[in-house]
Amino acid sequence: MSQPGKYLLSVLALTLACTAHAADLELTTPDGRRVLLKDDKTWHYVDQAAKDAPAAPADKPKDPGEALLSLEGKIAGNRICRFQLKLVNNLPYEIRSLVPEFSVYRGANVVYDSVFSGFAFVKPGDSQRREVRFNGIACEEITRVQVGGGDRCEMGDLDKFSSGKGRCLALVRVLPSEVVRFDK
Repeated sequence: MSQPGKYLLSVLALTLACTAHAADLELTTPDGRRVLLKDDKTWHYVDQAAKDAPAAPADKPKDPGEALLSLEGKIAGNRICRFQLKLVNNLPYEIRSLVPEFSVYRGANVVYDSVFSGFAFVKPGDSQRREVRFNGIACEEITRVQVGGGDRCEMGDLDKFSSGKGRCLALVRVLPSEVVRFDK
């Protein structure tokens, strides 16, 4: 049985026990609010501020979501390093095209190489995997993978003619990776 189900059974058992003794009972909910269960089978919050707190307006626009980009693995070769990427579309619209640039760093701030890899036709709630390959460098030499570019995307109201640098990647959150430092 789930934790909320166990909690409700406990509250009901206590309510029945208290009804037999005809007394009010004060309980604390899992979210910390205090509730008074009355002898007349009614209830109210003990802390009126919790009860009177305004609810979120119904006309408030929902958060449009974001796409999540993660670096999930690497495959080492002979002076070749391949990274496995995953894009999850949590936006309310299809990502028709997104082509970010992936740059690998060797040492502190030295870009070794950059490649582009595209994601296309990723419907809301779906994900897509890609692999990027860097030649001439071993995986152990790479200290960071940075995501950039992608300015000519097609998603939502953005298309390849939209102006404004960084607007496409602003809709993408780059998740930290355990494989190597991975950021925008």
